[in-house]
Amino acid sequence: MEHQRLEDLHSNDASFGKLLGTLGDEFAEIARFAEQLQTVLSPALLDVAHDPDSHKNVQMLDILSQRLNAMSEFVSLLGRSVPDTWRINSGLALSAVTLSDLAMRLQGYKPFSESDDVGCLEMF
Repeated sequence: MEHQRLEDLHSNDASFGKLLGTLGDEFAEIARFAEQLQTVLSPALLDVAHDPDSHKNVQMLDILSQRLNAMSEFVSLLGRSVPDTWRINSGLALSAVTLSDLAMRLQGYKPFSESDDVGCLEMF
């Protein structure tokens, strides 16, 4: 199945504002993952939180989620504030992104939805 492009961000001449907006969306998605981890792990985290040595590590998960949400908002606001005429060549930066799904999203391709056929599960 071919990916559907949302914007022409994969080109060498991409809109800087749209790229920042895409980065903001990515930060927000990672923040949601961190929040889901807190929910799933909360029973175990409550037990660990009583250990003074582990208490700081338990709090770090909440701080991670808060920081990612703040970065999402910051980058998204920057993206909305730059002129539409600002362009950027993101090719070199994208070549450093080794996670293919992330690289595709940063190029403006629509992420897979849960209803998409994603193929076989890879175990590592």
